[in-house]
Amino acid sequence: MKRFEFKLQPLLKYREYMERLAQQKTAKAHMDVKNCEDQIVSLRQTRDKNMDTMEGVVSDGISAAKFRRYYNYLESVETSMENEKKRKVQLNEMLKKKLLELNKKSIDKKVMELYREKLKIEHTQEIIKIEQKELDEISSLKTARKLSNETL
Repeated sequence: MKRFEFKLQPLLKYREYMERLAQQKTAKAHMDVKNCEDQIVSLRQTRDKNMDTMEGVVSDGISAAKFRRYYNYLESVETSMENEKKRKVQLNEMLKKKLLELNKKSIDKKVMELYREKLKIEHTQEIIKIEQKELDEISSLKTARKLSNETL
């Protein structure tokens, strides 16, 4: 019997490849968001630690120049935190786009897989019909021989 051959197999393979690529891009976007969140936490801890240090030093008394350096450093940490928060928003938007793209690629691949399965089922049913027809012919020939042998 003729074996099932899906003529669009190269297209299916390409769509599987595109889905894997989209999965990798989505995973990278997830990692970027996670790294950004970690950076924000790190900056927050640095800020809190230096604020405590500054409070201790101020209570002991320090020069204005030293105070200005602490203050400028804390301000730069705050600015960095704000920049990271803005970056996180952008990365989340990028992640949403990547997730939508991944969803589309998955649907495209699934459509091809379902089409292949449909064709495979049709092929199998066609083979079953052909085999059934051959079996019916064999049965008819046996019956005809039996009848012709009885009439002799």
